[in-house]
Amino acid sequence: MLYETLNQPRLFVIFICFGIICGLIFDIGNFIKFLCANKKFACVFIDLIQTSLSLGIIFYVNLKYNYGLFRLYPYIIYGVAFAIERFTLGKVIAKIYLVCYNFFVKIKNKLWRKSKNAQTDKNS
Repeated sequence: MLYETLNQPRLFVIFICFGIICGLIFDIGNFIKFLCANKKFACVFIDLIQTSLSLGIIFYVNLKYNYGLFRLYPYIIYGVAFAIERFTLGKVIAKIYLVCYNFFVKIKNKLWRKSKNAQTDKNS
């Protein structure tokens, strides 16, 4: 058996893991875009960073673990793992972000009202 074929199961798992990691990068980027109120410049800049990071990761993984050989199946595995993360775990993470964001906004609004009331009492 060839050495390259012995490495295939490990390569399969590695590309799945890095596909999920790149999906998480996109989740974090989407959260940052949400915090930036979806401003056009911020969205384009963050998309550029996300895509560059994912592309760099996939090429690094290919060079390090696949010895720079271009085979189609690792990229298909990476894409499937990325899509599965985005459509399953990504949705759960987005809901968690939304709950945390709403919690912090409520706290901020309570503190804002208290400080505003304290200022109006001083001015009266």
